Amino acid sequence: MQTSQSAFVVGIDLGTTNSAVSFVDLREASRGIKSFPVSQLTGAGVFARNSVLPSFLYIPGSHEMDMEAITHPWPKSTDIFAGVFARDYGGKVPARLVVSAKSWLCHDQVDRRAAILPWGAPKEVPKLSPIEATAHYLSHIRSAWNTFHAKDPDCHLEHQKVTITVPASFDEVAREMTLEAARIAGLPRVTLLEEPLAAFYSWLLRHEKNWMDFIKPGELVLVCDMGGGTTDFTLISLKESEDGGSPRFERLAVGEHLILGGDNVDLALARLVEMKLGKGDISLSGDRWKILCHLCRAAKENLLDAKKEKERITLVGEGRKLIGDTLSTFLEKDEVERVVLEGFFPNLGPDDLRREKPVMGGVTEFGLPYASDPALTRHMAAFLHGHKDEVQRRMERTPKPDHILFNGGALKPLVIRDRIRSAIPALFGLSPDESPQELENPAPDLAVSLGAAYYGLVKSGMGVKVGSGSPRSYYVGVAVGDKRKALCLVERGLDEGSTIDLPQSRFEVQANQPVQFDVFASSFRSGDKAGDLVDIDDSLASLPPLRTLIRFGKRDEARNIPVHMAAAYTEMGSLALWCRSEITDHRWELSFQLRQQVQASVPENRETVDADRIDSAVCAALMAFEDTGGVDNPVREISAIVLLSKNQWPLDLLRKISDALIGEPDLRTLSPAHETRWLNLLGFCLRPGTGEAFDEERIRKLWKIYRDGPVFANKAQNRNEWWILWRRVAAGLGPGRQRQILQDLSPLLFPKSKGKKAPVSQEMVEIWSVIANMEHLSVQDKTRCAEALFPQLHPRKTPERLLWAFSRICSRNMLYGPADRVLPPSVITGWVEALMDMPWTDPEALAALLIPMARMTGDRVRDLSPELRQKLVTVLSVIQDAEKRQALTCLGAVVAMEQREEKAMFGESLPPGLRMMAGAETGIVDKA
Repeated sequence: MQTSQSAFVVGIDLGTTNSAVSFVDLREASRGIKSFPVSQLTGAGVFARNSVLPSFLYIPGSHEMDMEAITHPWPKSTDIFAGVFARDYGGKVPARLVVSAKSWLCHDQVDRRAAILPWGAPKEVPKLSPIEATAHYLSHIRSAWNTFHAKDPDCHLEHQKVTITVPASFDEVAREMTLEAARIAGLPRVTLLEEPLAAFYSWLLRHEKNWMDFIKPGELVLVCDMGGGTTDFTLISLKESEDGGSPRFERLAVGEHLILGGDNVDLALARLVEMKLGKGDISLSGDRWKILCHLCRAAKENLLDAKKEKERITLVGEGRKLIGDTLSTFLEKDEVERVVLEGFFPNLGPDDLRREKPVMGGVTEFGLPYASDPALTRHMAAFLHGHKDEVQRRMERTPKPDHILFNGGALKPLVIRDRIRSAIPALFGLSPDESPQELENPAPDLAVSLGAAYYGLVKSGMGVKVGSGSPRSYYVGVAVGDKRKALCLVERGLDEGSTIDLPQSRFEVQANQPVQFDVFASSFRSGDKAGDLVDIDDSLASLPPLRTLIRFGKRDEARNIPVHMAAAYTEMGSLALWCRSEITDHRWELSFQLRQQVQASVPENRETVDADRIDSAVCAALMAFEDTGGVDNPVREISAIVLLSKNQWPLDLLRKISDALIGEPDLRTLSPAHETRWLNLLGFCLRPGTGEAFDEERIRKLWKIYRDGPVFANKAQNRNEWWILWRRVAAGLGPGRQRQILQDLSPLLFPKSKGKKAPVSQEMVEIWSVIANMEHLSVQDKTRCAEALFPQLHPRKTPERLLWAFSRICSRNMLYGPADRVLPPSVITGWVEALMDMPWTDPEALAALLIPMARMTGDRVRDLSPELRQKLVTVLSVIQDAEKRQALTCLGAVVAMEQREEKAMFGESLPPGLRMMAGAETGIVDKA
């Protein structure tokens, strides 16, 4: 544990491309801040200290290299290593190289606790989760520090005051995961600090005695931080003191989440080189594409820094084609400047200041959802425009910055910094000589770690403080009459260590049941105070919901407990929220619900039904089961009561009916007809198993009947309805329950005997449909299922539903599952080719089967080859229907999935207004 007698204050810049460490020795009178060179492998068998630790991990194969050559001077439980040698050696063997772990840490469309890195690596390569990869970097830093201070255990890193930097755009989930990685690395108590703020602190460190010579009261400083993986903007003001004291710095605003950095520049240059290598006729994939990106990164640095006028790019062949398949071309300085400046830093005008803000996510490459608009200057314009009201309210001026501080390796070249500076006066219709003054940053690779160490001193009462606190405000969704509002819990700028208690925010929750709250955050809204109710609009960004379990009294006792909300912005720089009982001293902590990475959402304008009508509809549903001699179909009566057709029933009605049926499981025991109606109506009302606050609890109760199976298992219709139920709710089952179902069905799906094939029964069609809807199954399990199903496919003999199941298992996009569960192209390419060669008489049926399997995502790890996708377009070009021909565009470009396509993929309609697609797989490719 960190002690009050820490010998050092330590700052760690946990970067996408490079990590760095700086420190202050509190035992020295001068207390100067120094950089800590990190010991690491710099070559085979060469261990040396380096100013930064490149944020790359290499996972060596069992017989790939001499293990003695990667020995470290401290004990290690794994052969995985980080640093210079990992980066350089891994550039030649990218399938074993983990890169951009920090970008993956904030990628909410994958399971960040799952072993998915290196992305797209073959199955024989061991993999790490983004959290584990981050922990490896921190563990390496801790080991290097502790080895250096081996003679004095009190000086070990875990006992010091440690600040770790994160992007200002990191949301609370990514911040919490950074803290989790630190705990795994043996650093149980650290403080988080935003990187742009750390960069500004590093400038204050150099100008602690004369900062007033550079920045005057009433002026604005823009911190523009573009690293390898993310871009951050921060506005800092110097305000006159109201009590006549010295002026003080205050952070006014931070930017939104933006995965845009030097990695994107490398990708754009790699696309240019790819075109030059093949004159537009080739498309690299897999390891060769990763190697090309690595080569372009090195060439970019040489050319933009004016070291060379051109750089040769040579891409060697693979295997037996090592020599014959080698490709080579030149990348010239003027080409690089054109791609970089025009693509990422274009000139702007006043209209750009008022333009709708750019889309923040969309382009997918290497599995990451990069910003679909790569123009940093346009994002900067949107940031300044978005905070104009805040600047006007607090400073009575325009948001045009007077000074700009650049940080991050991507902004090292002078030509780039000049382009950004010149864009600012153009935005405001000013002359070029009114560009903001640049605040020098002589060591951009070390600035963030130096600033983090200085921040540690500031927290101890030394140095110049920048008023900051929480970088964004936080809200919880509440019902106010018949409308939804957002209750402000934490206001922007709340100081670390502050606690907010809101007794006026009263809720009534049921004991021993999960409680879920919708949570929002905003870096744009200004003036909201804790306790304020605001409209839910585009100024609020949704976070994963917060959930807790209210344990009170007897475990199964149903009792309503009055509670109110409380919140804290902790000393560690993280958000803490809880419910506090109003009748006892109990409180229950809320935690982010991350089990399902893509949460279904319901828009605020959804259809509503009067509560009395809902109660009447639920009664009608239950009364249909009263006659022991038979069972009526209550759908018509329910529709008449709520004045809506079955497919228009809103979510609250559907879930009320499902609750009533789950609460009466014995209804299905009365007769086979009772059971089929119970299974059918419950599955319809609980589909897709997620999307409402208590769905997880509903699935938990429903799962209790799974082991027993259908009551009337001797009836074919009952068995069919049984599997239809589980197909409908599969999205809510989670990985463990889905795997359990697959294991239980294995004897049917993978029979050991290879006898004569019998016609596929309707029950097997329904079983395969269940499997197809279980997106949490592993790639290995899905591959096995697809291999078993493929021999049953035939253009004229296979039921349509079985074709749908195969297509769903092999789909390029997921409805709710993480992207790392998509079958790789190498697995399905042969099947796609074989299906195209079959004698199809209905090209539309072939399109319905193959388009989901070949749809372009923009991620080369998941996309089929361009040649195969083009062949499919040619085969399907005979389709006459114009709308269905239009669907072929998704084979050559990344196209957002429409609601009708989502319906087809799910297998039936979803409840009105409910969407499962989060849009992370859509966007514009090759914009740069």
